[in-house]
Amino acid sequence: MYGMIIADDELIIRQGLMTIPWNNYGIQVLGVASDGKEALSLLKSKCPEILLTDIRMPGIDGLKLIEAAKNENPEIQSILLTGYEDFNYALEAIRLGAVGYILKPSEPEEIIESILKAKKNLDLFSKKEPLLTKTSGIRNRAIEAIFEYIEKNYAQEITLFTAAEHVHMNHIYISRLFKKNVGKTFLDVLTTVRMKKACELLADNSFRIYEIADMVGIQDSGYFSQVFKKYYNMTPTEYRDMLFSKATGTSGKG
Repeated sequence: MYGMIIADDELIIRQGLMTIPWNNYGIQVLGVASDGKEALSLLKSKCPEILLTDIRMPGIDGLKLIEAAKNENPEIQSILLTGYEDFNYALEAIRLGAVGYILKPSEPEEIIESILKAKKNLDLFSKKEPLLTKTSGIRNRAIEAIFEYIEKNYAQEITLFTAAEHVHMNHIYISRLFKKNVGKTFLDVLTTVRMKKACELLADNSFRIYEIADMVGIQDSGYFSQVFKKYYNMTPTEYRDMLFSKATGTSGKG
């Protein structure tokens, strides 16, 4: 199910849009705004995949709202509602990548058709970077790309900032997206990947603990041991000893 924000300064339009059974179409309305500023605040806090907005609104008009929304999430799907048949508006909507430009008054079927087109685009996006780490139900391509980035670069000094740059997105938006879709922070995911890799490396008795710490991107071996113990309730040396004692009855080296 995809999240959608609705923005229109006319109460009767907002009420009409909310009579549509969006859940039946795989859409969850995350918020309804009566002006552009309120809509922008909702976009930043709710991280929707779809924006349905009027053009002429107080505070921030619909075109500027779409532009701001794309800065937060380049893949957001936007549909414009307007009571003005203005060619310049239509051109600007095309430039901004809007998937629908609907003149008021409009039939619910026309609006639903545009929303379903947006949903189809999002479905196509979600099928383009297979995940290297299981993320049950995550459909956001940016999150998938960052999981892949972590898998390939966990041994390097990577951060939320470098990950956001990798997908050409704002780090604040990425942080919110992680909390919303994964339920963990970027650092939590990165650390989990590093600890799992450390467990694999500890099974090889030829590596010393400080070497393994460096191999998983943690230069301070003391800090590495602290984090490992927090995750597995034993030190790396104790974990290795456990592995080798079970397998051969011998202890590993620290």
